[in-house]
This record gives sequence, structure tokens and C-alpha cells, in this order.
Amino acid sequence: MASEESEWQRIMVRGSLMTPDPVLLEVQRLEQLGQVKDVVILESYPLQIWLSADPVTVKKLQLLSKKNRSTR
Repeated sequence: MASEESEWQRIMVRGSLMTPDPVLLEVQRLEQLGQVKDVVILESYPLQIWLSADPVTVKKLQLLSKKNRSTR
């Protein structure tokens, strides 16, 4: 398990402007499943969510964040 965790990355994904925030909901779901850890949510608008995850999960969350990003 240590070798698997060594490949985990620390990243920040932005939440959306939607309520409820689909990015936050997915991060919370993945945290319960053990697929993300060390989650820190900054009270910004939109949310900034720092977490650690494996590269596949990171890519999925980045795509979800980009998909739900608002255009300002």
C-alpha cells in the first residue's frame, strides 16, 4: 500500500457556482471510499478544494471541475 500512496498527488480543484456543488459532492463521496484523503476546503467562491489522490482520480476530478466551471 505504501507504494500505491507514493504515487498520490496533492492538488487543488475548484468547485462550481452551483448549489449543491457537484465537485464537492464527488470529493466527499470519494473520501468516504478512501480514494481521496487529506481534504481541505477553503471558503472561497467558488470553493478551492485541496486533496491527495492517485493520478486517475486526479484527472477525473480535474475534468469534473473544468466541466462545471463558470465563464466569467
